[in-house]
Amino acid sequence: MGIVRSTTRIIKFCFLTVLASVCPAQDKLAVPAEQPEPAQLQLERLTAPDGLTTLVTQRRWDEVLKVALRGLSEKPGNPLWHYWAGVARFHQRDFVGAVISLRSAEKLGLDTAPFHEALGVTYYAVRQHILFLQQMQAAIRADSVRPTAYHYLGRYYEHDVNDYLKAISYFDKALERDPGDFKSLHFRAFCLQMLGREEEARAGYEAAIHRIEAGDAAFGWPFQKMAELLLATDPDAALRYVQKAVKLEPEVDDNHLVAAKIYESRGAFDAAILECLEAVRLKPRDPAIRYVLARLYKKKGDNASADQQMKLHVELRAIYLSKQ
Repeated sequence: MGIVRSTTRIIKFCFLTVLASVCPAQDKLAVPAEQPEPAQLQLERLTAPDGLTTLVTQRRWDEVLKVALRGLSEKPGNPLWHYWAGVARFHQRDFVGAVISLRSAEKLGLDTAPFHEALGVTYYAVRQHILFLQQMQAAIRADSVRPTAYHYLGRYYEHDVNDYLKAISYFDKALERDPGDFKSLHFRAFCLQMLGREEEARAGYEAAIHRIEAGDAAFGWPFQKMAELLLATDPDAALRYVQKAVKLEPEVDDNHLVAAKIYESRGAFDAAILECLEAVRLKPRDPAIRYVLARLYKKKGDNASADQQMKLHVELRAIYLSKQ
């Protein structure tokens, strides 16, 4: 660790996140809207060599990689340059290259919780779940007070294993260490919803929303889930919640799909179609969105547009199935 301390200074990056893409399932809208996949890299309280601070905070990953490679040409034994090369490659979606860089840092003795979290999430991105789990445990051994690894483990058991009780136990551990962790609050509530404990889920979403609003964070998922929960009993409140979700994260297609569902329930087919078209813009090759759009056009009486969207749905569905 001496070389780490001698060449770095501490900086704080809060919730700097990249999401790995998920190929949408055909039955996407038959179940609650998809949650983001756990392959996300949260860079919090990490160490960065001088010269990288601005580039990292501005997410200029091509330049971060160039600086890291230049550093490695001068000091190939410095594990932090390998680490930042791996982080940059992760954000460039070169996951195999990221694993190679991060493993080089590990061989050179880097053993911090943020490092193990980064390597673990990168293993997750290449579907190496056993290695992901090992790295999360290594992160906990390196710093048991830090909440991030517990959050990642909760996401894994929620998203990949569907063991919602075990996921809740990890989210509880994350929240013991950081009560303001609105993401753990949200996903814990989602687990409760999947267990049929809707009143507890609603309270959890409300707690997450309170934290988000207090900190002015851009995270719309609990607003979206509240909209789903309230649609049957309070459609006006549901609409307000989903509008906030769209405002916070306009690039999340599921926000627009839930908005479309709410507008459809109110008979506002034009507004529903506009939301669906925005979802199409965000995910043009998603067959499920095309199916919903075809249904909306049919309800509006625009049979030509409905037929066009259904044709696209069938074509995209065939492509999706051919890749399975």
